[in-house]
Amino acid sequence: MLNSIKLENFKCYRDLEIGFSSLTIFCGNNSVGKSTAIQALAVPFQSKFQDYVHLNGELVNLGSYKDIHSTDAVNEGDEHMAVVLDFSVDAVAVQFGYGFASVDDQTLLGNKLQSNVEQRAQATLGEWYFSQVGFQFLEAERFGPRNSFRLNENNDIIDWVGPRGEYTIEVIYKLLNNDRRVFPKDALDARMHPDSENYNILKNIEFWMSEISPGFSVSPILVEGARISHATFSTRNSTLQTKPINMGFGLSYALGIVTALLVTKPKGLVVIENPEAHLHPRGQSYLGRLIALSALAGVQVIVETHSDHLLNGIRVIARLRNEYIDGQFKVCFVSASDGKADLTEISIGKKGELSSWPSGFFDQQAQDIRSIMKGEEVRNI
Repeated sequence: MLNSIKLENFKCYRDLEIGFSSLTIFCGNNSVGKSTAIQALAVPFQSKFQDYVHLNGELVNLGSYKDIHSTDAVNEGDEHMAVVLDFSVDAVAVQFGYGFASVDDQTLLGNKLQSNVEQRAQATLGEWYFSQVGFQFLEAERFGPRNSFRLNENNDIIDWVGPRGEYTIEVIYKLLNNDRRVFPKDALDARMHPDSENYNILKNIEFWMSEISPGFSVSPILVEGARISHATFSTRNSTLQTKPINMGFGLSYALGIVTALLVTKPKGLVVIENPEAHLHPRGQSYLGRLIALSALAGVQVIVETHSDHLLNGIRVIARLRNEYIDGQFKVCFVSASDGKADLTEISIGKKGELSSWPSGFFDQQAQDIRSIMKGEEVRNI
């Protein structure tokens, strides 16, 4: 589990430590620093926990060290930048840090930063997340409907759907053709859809996708000779199979997220940016429910969102599931003050209640309704 990340002079944060729970939700206005922590934790993952970490890669592209060095730190002559991630792997503490102490030394390395971690920790983290429990990182700009996708030529992360969901159909195809296509049967997995009595993961993918588009089913196909995957979809229990390009963006955007949440093993990590994209309110709410249930099943989930529907779906699960522990899910509300990022932690209680409701936190709907009722602009509640 990723326990915390400490940021020193990283972009908009001078000195901040963020603790992670089984489900951590980042929210706030645009361009206030919500993505910063997610970008910082993505860097070592995309670098496979090696001696040198790459700022630009498959998951994030951050430019050069000058682009991530805090402007305030530069103005004050503070040359150092550091990011430290604390993990626990089967109850063993493992730490991975990276950064630079001197701008002069860093200049020679370009867009690479040196890590300060033991080889044992590197091997432990890489083996744990990439080979044993799973890691997924789905960025905001995912692939929409496509006729086909190129196959994954790396295969160094189990069940990897890709940062844009580009390998989702390939993963789904493999669910049909290997021995790992079911949830473990020794315990009831919280991610199993309430209408499903089937441990089959693909069937549960279809059940959850049916909350977004009723009667959803997928037929995946791999063409090894051409090194591509493609699929057809059907909805509303129709026998007619339709190409994804005729089904709209919502299904393609959501399918990668649903698949990632269901194939990742307990103790694995799933990071999702803007899961609500292209979904109607019900779809957002039920995706929030699946995210919460995945966390209850033991998968650690980190989400960045602008959706109150998604947040409310998460709160519904906190209220309805007896196994939920008070404060097990938390919200990190990011705001900006004088050009600097501030972070307020909000815990979710057993009744789905929030420990606080700061100004600017999902209050636009209330302001709009008040404006409609009063017939005048209402900006603050």
